[in-house]
Amino acid sequence: MTRSILYILLALAFPFSLVAQQLPLPGMIRTTDYLWNPAMAGHPGEWGAHANYQQSWLGFEGAPVTALVGGAVNLEDYNMALAGDILFDQTGPLRFTGLSIAYKYQLNPGFLDDDDRVSFGILATLGQRRYDPSQAKVSDQIDPLLTGDAGGQFDVNAGAGILYRTVADDDLDESHFFVGMAASQLIPTSLSFNEASPYGNRVHGNAVLGWRTANYLYFDHTFWLNYADANLFNLGYQFRIENPDAFWAGLNLNSSLNFGLETGVILDGSWANADQFRIGALAAYNVGATGSNQGFSLAANFELVKLF
Repeated sequence: MTRSILYILLALAFPFSLVAQQLPLPGMIRTTDYLWNPAMAGHPGEWGAHANYQQSWLGFEGAPVTALVGGAVNLEDYNMALAGDILFDQTGPLRFTGLSIAYKYQLNPGFLDDDDRVSFGILATLGQRRYDPSQAKVSDQIDPLLTGDAGGQFDVNAGAGILYRTVADDDLDESHFFVGMAASQLIPTSLSFNEASPYGNRVHGNAVLGWRTANYLYFDHTFWLNYADANLFNLGYQFRIENPDAFWAGLNLNSSLNFGLETGVILDGSWANADQFRIGALAAYNVGATGSNQGFSLAANFELVKLF
């Protein structure tokens, strides 16, 4: 079995896996953080719409490609929010096409601040996973992964999360603190497209901790811990600076030795009855000993936001 198949198996097992093999890196597109923790649905304004494209391991045949289109809406008068995305992901012979929808409900407990919020979220994902052995890259032509016909399997899964924030959703431009926990892929599944392709999903957990210092500029620090078992976990850190009227830039690091830089511009969105039109890009590279085998990863996003 060649390195291609090994990377595909790693992509399936890696803790960043949720509803597809790859997800947009948390930090660049805040409106998609609900895919990690559904209690973050609806962030950051009255409503938002986005499109994202992510290409991992440039120059590597069969490397992961992910695209999604979706949006979110805050129903502030009802203490609720909704978010959803149409998802497409392909890694070599494995492909996922589906839909994720999240619901969030908020309470005002008054723990540390009169305006603080505890949010509870649930996530539902449904779609089809498909395996095409003709797309598998192997050195042995009698490799069992090449046997059998292409096949598909319908997949349903769920997630749940909780988040505490010291400000209300319409005060995110103020200095604040937040912390949350979530479990994704709550329904472990066995994917058996044919006898030679037994794959599976396991329950993944994650935790997030962060704070914003806000004045003329926003300074954000965010930590994500993603956990599948004692030998399969990842800790990530993002630093972000933003001028809410002009630009943002950020640094992404994680314990897998991935190093990423992101930047974006914030334009007028009045042409779409929005306040902001955000265009961003991220480049990542693994600085570990095997980084040259993976190559660069790139992501781009487009987002419209109607602020409170």
